[in-house]
Amino acid sequence: MNWNSSSHPISDIRDWNTLRRLEIRPDFQRGEVWTNAAKIMLMDSILHNIPMPKVFFQSVVRELDTYRIVIDGQQRLNAILSFLSDEFKLESPYKGEYEGLKFSDLPEPVKRQFLSYKVDINEIIDATEELVREIYSRVNKYTIALNKQELRRADFPGDFLRLSEDLALIDFFEESKVFSVANRRRMGDVEFVSELLVLLIDGVQDKKEKLDSFYDKFSIWENKHQIEDQFNRIIGDIKSLFSKEHISLTRFKQKADFYSLFAAINDLQIEGRTLIGKDLNSLQEDFAMLDDLIVPESQVSIFSEYAIKCVSQGNSHSSREWRKKLLGIFLHGTYKNTVPDSETREIFHNVILDIEYGGFCPPAVQSCPICLEEYDDYSKENVFLTWSINESNFQLSNSLMVHYNCKENCKEFYTFDEGHGLYEGYDLFVPGPQE
Repeated sequence: MNWNSSSHPISDIRDWNTLRRLEIRPDFQRGEVWTNAAKIMLMDSILHNIPMPKVFFQSVVRELDTYRIVIDGQQRLNAILSFLSDEFKLESPYKGEYEGLKFSDLPEPVKRQFLSYKVDINEIIDATEELVREIYSRVNKYTIALNKQELRRADFPGDFLRLSEDLALIDFFEESKVFSVANRRRMGDVEFVSELLVLLIDGVQDKKEKLDSFYDKFSIWENKHQIEDQFNRIIGDIKSLFSKEHISLTRFKQKADFYSLFAAINDLQIEGRTLIGKDLNSLQEDFAMLDDLIVPESQVSIFSEYAIKCVSQGNSHSSREWRKKLLGIFLHGTYKNTVPDSETREIFHNVILDIEYGGFCPPAVQSCPICLEEYDDYSKENVFLTWSINESNFQLSNSLMVHYNCKENCKEFYTFDEGHGLYEGYDLFVPGPQE
């Protein structure tokens, strides 16, 4: 191999490109993947005269002119040439006296300094195509590129990053096994906590697309302690919910489930609801049922749909909102201590219909509490869902089924509100307080 190592100013690279003697994207290289923030911070490094890694070229002579083909370094060179062409300006995450300026707007001395910046080059001469591909493979195969979160750590220092890193280290996450060792090693824990913080600031988001903007906007964050307190309150409720069976033993340690549960509890806490001082037995039974029956092949259709939405487009806004709503339905009866609305009762009834006589049906729905006859038909035309007047929590696991024929004989045991609404064409039979 015939190698030549040298340094060339950016002005040389610009001239090679202008003369069309620079090929930046051979067919074996990947497309452009750098974010705008990555390009901007490279320009910042050049303006500060910070060295960059070497660029690898293949050098070929055609008709007495030297042509250079990029083997490794195309993302950096593309960014430099784009800046020289005024295709982007120095904006966030750049912080400095030239903020908001394109290359043509820079003072003349700064332009000259930029163009004179030396790029270290390794150049192989008269190499075969096979050898060039092997060099590309060798240079990249054992190099672990920084992922987006690792880049954010470099690009967006400040309050948002510090709080994300601090919260990722709380004991709860270590105990709950939400993050694997490999995930923590590549800052996946910090990235996920960042997503949860964004949820508290601006609601459920679509994937991670806006994370950079929040890192930038909240690099100086005056009310971060309010969000931190809210974060810890939600974690406290999750600990209470899984005080019998630790969350590390359930599906809810998975990020898709955890995100939706975190979002559902946040909504309830915003309303002023709490689990403090509540009897959680029925709620915990319901979540044990969810943990057991939420699988893609579940006999309960709505649980099957939930499981599929955790995998298919699991981080999309619509999927996260749908899962949040379903988990909220199973949380409301204890958080709010009020009789569920007609939509929730219908979902509960449909779950029982799908399970039928399965092990997770509440014992009290095996037979009518009025006539004491076992059910042979759980359809909404034959029975309706209700709760004892003595209940303060209204979960699926402590619900009751009553024959419509027994409705007139159960007033001394239950209350019902004729004006509350309709349930599959019947007057709703409901106990207790109403919102």
